[in-house]
Amino acid sequence: MKRRAFSNQGGSSAPSIFMKGLSLLTTHPISQFKRSPRFYFMYDGFWLLACAAALLVFWLTDFRPIIGGPSWWFLPVFPLLLFCLIWAHLLIHNATHGSLPKAINRIAGEVLGVIVVVRFASWDIVHMRHHKYSDDRTKDPHPNFPSFWKTVAHTVVNVEKQLFQQYYDVWGDTAENHRRERRRANLSYGTNLMVLAAWWWLLGPAFMLLVFLPCNALAGLFVIHFNWSTHNGEVAKSHEEMCPVNLSGPYYRLGNKLFAGIYAHRLHHDRPTAFNPARALASEVAAAKNSG
Repeated sequence: MKRRAFSNQGGSSAPSIFMKGLSLLTTHPISQFKRSPRFYFMYDGFWLLACAAALLVFWLTDFRPIIGGPSWWFLPVFPLLLFCLIWAHLLIHNATHGSLPKAINRIAGEVLGVIVVVRFASWDIVHMRHHKYSDDRTKDPHPNFPSFWKTVAHTVVNVEKQLFQQYYDVWGDTAENHRRERRRANLSYGTNLMVLAAWWWLLGPAFMLLVFLPCNALAGLFVIHFNWSTHNGEVAKSHEEMCPVNLSGPYYRLGNKLFAGIYAHRLHHDRPTAFNPARALASEVAAAKNSG
């Protein structure tokens, strides 16, 4: 009897461990963040060690970058990579809303997050806060202003500030948590440097400086401009006018075709889980006409 009981206990623990491991690959980072005050230390620590391991392997194997010096083909690759990096941001955005298949949602977010350097957890936590406090200039991680470049400056500074505030909102605004968040920020910055170092060694200095880094910067600016324009940035004259809107001019219609309806942004705020909000609305309108 004792032996059978022991066997049952052991048998049930393996599936339990497997399910816990599986949940790490499917659970959104913000959910894990709200369950553990040390989530970000473990998350950044994992990526720091992963990049350090990759760099160690490169060093031990005397690895040479896969791309050498500057070449003519950098020129045609530049717009193609820029397009792909914009799509990487869009897919990360959809992953934060669970719009991708559940089995790959978290994994896709993590892989693409490393490609655009910022990593998935920051995207997930910051973007959920944006939806909760949209256009609140004290709480929105990427607040909008009538000036686009002022919006860019505030976004760069404010994202980290709002990560701090999100932690205080969940785990308490205490002196110890302030110290903990400063340590977390230093770890995050260090991890970002390690991610860049791994890409630098893999791709080579020429491609990094002439293609990869500029494309990543431009893709980031594109995402900020998209958020600014779709919160009425094109016509806003005051804080009260900043709100999600749908844009429908020629440029935006083309943008919706190229980038899965991103300029139908008010619809996105109404239907955040829709992969393509513009198409979702068109399907609803067609269904309403057929039923009528």
